[in-house]
Amino acid sequence: MKTVGIIGGLGPETTANFYLEVIFSFFERNKETRPPMLLWNVPIPNKVEEEFIISTKGEEVYVPLLIDAAKRLEQGEADFIVIPCNSVHMFINDVRRAVKIPVLSIIEETVEFLKQQQVKEVGILATSVTLRKKLYEHAFSKNGIRSHAPSDEDQAKMGHIIHNLVQSRYTEEDRKQLLHIIERFIAQGIQTVILACTDLQMLAPQHNQVRIYDTMKILADSTVNELLKEK
Repeated sequence: MKTVGIIGGLGPETTANFYLEVIFSFFERNKETRPPMLLWNVPIPNKVEEEFIISTKGEEVYVPLLIDAAKRLEQGEADFIVIPCNSVHMFINDVRRAVKIPVLSIIEETVEFLKQQQVKEVGILATSVTLRKKLYEHAFSKNGIRSHAPSDEDQAKMGHIIHNLVQSRYTEEDRKQLLHIIERFIAQGIQTVILACTDLQMLAPQHNQVRIYDTMKILADSTVNELLKEK
C-alpha cells in the first residue's frame, strides 16, 4: 500500500489526534495491518504561531518551513502528503510546486464531502487568516455552496479559543463560547457547520439542531482512501 507523509505540529495535539484518527479509520477497513506513516513536526516558534492565529501576521515564516517538511517527507519515500491544518493551506500551491508527489488538500476534500452530502449552505468556523484569505469561500462558491462566517465580535472570540487549543490550555468555557457562536448560525437558519480549523475537534462540539462536520475527520478518511489505493 502507499505511505502517507504528514506535515504536523500545527498544533501538536491536533497532529496526534489526526494520527490516531487515521489509524482507527484505517482499521475499520483493513484489520490485518496498520498503515505506513511518516511525520515531520514543523518547528514553528510559539510567538509566530500566536500572531498568525490571532492577528494573521507572520505568513512569510511558514513557507520555507512547510517546503522543508514536504521535501523531508518526499525523501523519506512518502507517496503523498497531507497537512492537518486548514490555515496553512493558503500555501498549498507553494508546497505542491516543491515536491513531485501529490499533496492532498483538506479544502478540496471537504468540498467533495459536502457535495456528496448535498449541502448547499454552510457556516464556517475557522481562524481569522483562513477567513481573510477566503480559502473555503472561494472553493464553496465555485461549487454552488453558500457560506457564512461569524460576526467580527464572534471571530475575535474564535481567535482566542483556537489559540488556547493550540497551547493545550483550553477550558469548558471555550466549549461554551464555541457553542454560542454555533447557535448564532442556527438563528440565521443555517443547518450545517464545518469546523474549518482542525484544532476545534478537541472541543468536540455537538448540537442537536445542526450538523457539524469536522474537516480533520474528513481529511483522515480521505487519507485512508489514498493509502489503500495501489501504487
